[in-house]
Amino acid sequence: MLKFISLLGTNRYIPCNYYFGEHKANDCCYIQEALIQILAKNDIVPDKITIYTTEDAYNKNWIVNAYSDTRPGLNEELADISKKFHIPVENVMIPEGHNEEELWEIFNAILNQLEKEDEIILDITHSFRYLPMLTFIVINYVRIVKNCSLKAIYYGAFDVLGYVHEVEKLHIQERNAPIFDLTSFINLFDWTIAIDRYLATGDASLVKDLTILETKKINEKIGRKVSESNLDKSILFRDPNALRDLSKSMNNFSNAVATCRGPNLTVAISSLKESIHTVVENAAHERIKPLSPIMEMVKKRFDNFSTTDDYTNVIETAKWCHENRMYQQGFTILQEGLINYVCEKWNLDKLDKNDRSKVTSYACDVEKKNAEIDHEILDLSKQDAKELFTLIYNISNIRNDINHAGWRKDAARQNTFSDNLKNFIHRAESILYSESNDDKQSKDKQLLLIFSHELTEGQKKEAIERFNVSKFIKPDIELLDKWANIPPHIEDLSQYLEDFKRWIDEKGQPGDYALIQGDFGATVSIVDYCISKDITPIYATTERNVVEEKTGETIKISREFKHVMFRKY
Repeated sequence: MLKFISLLGTNRYIPCNYYFGEHKANDCCYIQEALIQILAKNDIVPDKITIYTTEDAYNKNWIVNAYSDTRPGLNEELADISKKFHIPVENVMIPEGHNEEELWEIFNAILNQLEKEDEIILDITHSFRYLPMLTFIVINYVRIVKNCSLKAIYYGAFDVLGYVHEVEKLHIQERNAPIFDLTSFINLFDWTIAIDRYLATGDASLVKDLTILETKKINEKIGRKVSESNLDKSILFRDPNALRDLSKSMNNFSNAVATCRGPNLTVAISSLKESIHTVVENAAHERIKPLSPIMEMVKKRFDNFSTTDDYTNVIETAKWCHENRMYQQGFTILQEGLINYVCEKWNLDKLDKNDRSKVTSYACDVEKKNAEIDHEILDLSKQDAKELFTLIYNISNIRNDINHAGWRKDAARQNTFSDNLKNFIHRAESILYSESNDDKQSKDKQLLLIFSHELTEGQKKEAIERFNVSKFIKPDIELLDKWANIPPHIEDLSQYLEDFKRWIDEKGQPGDYALIQGDFGATVSIVDYCISKDITPIYATTERNVVEEKTGETIKISREFKHVMFRKY
């Protein structure tokens, strides 16, 4: 059922002409009357109209008209509309909201008028103080518990005409007030939640649902051949194909990870990155600029994935699994990716079950010191080759544990899987990327400056010459001040340090360096985080010189600190 919901206030509502798009409702005191007339002209007729009033609003504007006793109140105005369009109208009394108990009464009054799968048109023009927020909370609540949908939110912008005493001097023909469609802000909210869920869990279902709705809107407008200037402001995108491709590619990647379809990963990633790029370009549209940062978050999350390199995607997918608590998939994809690497170097068929078993058997023999390390054919050092097979063996043990649901002797505790996967990923990175270490060293790097002092010329010189640093990245003043003044009374710094981790994600990239010095606990946490991002943390060592100056009977002692070198943590 399509329901029109509005709240009536106590003010003197001066007659004006409300307009929306090409339609207009003339000489209306009440936005509710004007909106329903305009909706009807757009072939939208609610199945029910519900108007909420306090006792004061009921007496001033529902029964009579606070503006003029010669004009009807809203009850009478809506009665005419009700007869014309056969729409039932109901007035629901609500308290003033002077305390929390009354606020809950208002909440329940709105809630009780909504049934399962209702579609809602909401007018917030005369909502007072907290009421728009409270009403929106109720609407979002019923969207979840009653599967309702919010079709539109409107606001009659009478205030653009000026102060009341000025408007009263205008002729009625000059009192033309627009109606704003605020639905796009709700859509933006929904897309933000959907993208956040996808990045946090890998679940693309909300994105898929929103894509279907958005595509439907676009196609309806295209079908009507509406001009660009009159397009529905709730439409966030313009290209339905781009949206469909994005949703499909997100879902394909998520399904490939959830079902451990390793051979599909690079194809899925390539398609996803292309779709993201297209939508990010579309999101530069003037009307949807706030959506651009949301889509940029998706783009940035997949920047480190490759469209061609399977092993990069194995590592990055394992990281995705770790972040999204998909530990079983993470262990599986990481181990099988490492087995692929060995098969490729040994000229084995990586799709042959027996050939893959040879690799795991060899890893077991290496771990039990029953095999000589075959490292040259792997293009690895002997130490890295041994670490590779040890890693395959270690992952196999923890993977068996999780696959057998812990029904085994000496089963791992559930809180160890996250740390194990994170450790395995870091070890795999150091092995698989060791071939390109020389290339990495030759490339220019950034130095992230997470400390409270200015670099000396000597420190800059060492960073440039020793680490090939070409760019020094410093947090803004607010973030630097936050680092320099870490509260001593906070027991757990996890939440406090989230801003710094986000800054590292935004500014840093694998292979960079980070100069980290400060509060001991914060330093340990940020050092650990940088390591997990393949950013090398360093700190400065200094030499202290004590200088004595004697003037008469007075001895002045000063201490000078001189930079010696940067040392890796």
